[in-house]
Amino acid sequence: MEDALAVEPPAAFEPALAGRVDAWLSDGIARAAPLTFSEIRRGVQALSRRYVEREPGDALGSSAKRAAFATYFAALHLATAYGVVRALPPAALADVRRIVDLGAGSGAVGAGVALALGSPLPALLALDRSGFALAEARRTYAAFGLRGETQRAQLPAGSAKLTRSDLAVAGWFLNECDDAVRERMLAVLERGLDSGARVLVLEPLSGRVVPWWDEAAARFAARGLATGAVRWQMLRPAWVAQMDKAARLDHRELGARVLLGTARADRLRGGQ
Repeated sequence: MEDALAVEPPAAFEPALAGRVDAWLSDGIARAAPLTFSEIRRGVQALSRRYVEREPGDALGSSAKRAAFATYFAALHLATAYGVVRALPPAALADVRRIVDLGAGSGAVGAGVALALGSPLPALLALDRSGFALAEARRTYAAFGLRGETQRAQLPAGSAKLTRSDLAVAGWFLNECDDAVRERMLAVLERGLDSGARVLVLEPLSGRVVPWWDEAAARFAARGLATGAVRWQMLRPAWVAQMDKAARLDHRELGARVLLGTARADRLRGGQ
């Protein structure tokens, strides 16, 4: 069986895009003032503990966490989403006219997918319950010249109706849901598939963070979707590399668990 990934993800952003990523990050850092680098670093460490060690607490509960979310984690999510989609064969997501970003957060995942798909750039619809997150999504879309709308919505009840020209994206979102909400979100994705939409789910590599993954992957694999894990080396934006060093984190290697529903659903290289 052919791999769903045609080539390895890119080792770096193209120069023109790298410049726009740096400008987008610089704007986010400037808007975080008067927070210092050290204060944002503490926000990065707090959010990292929350995500990896499942510490309780509001992900956006302090200015430092919000700055970390809108800069450091947004950049990592954009780069990972971009790399995964760039590695797909062109036909995999052909004719996508709209990306529906479920639990969009900063808009970085949807933007990364849209930029990887390239011309003609699809429109975006960001759905999230957080007004702060949606404001960041609007800034993200503007920074990269993307056509996007935002809608405050409590998911899954506020999910958009999906059609054949849509790609439903859920990036690092389902692991944030409790079991009941995640089950309803998976049902939303299944209904989208039934209507002809494509589906892309990205989640952390750590099995401890996503103990539900194997069951969900098996459920969607039975419907013909590709499942797997992708890992690769990618040049980080300079600010992210500096923050990695200060926070004692290491993202020289990017990766994600991937669930992909396309016109051709073959298994992803790297295994489940």
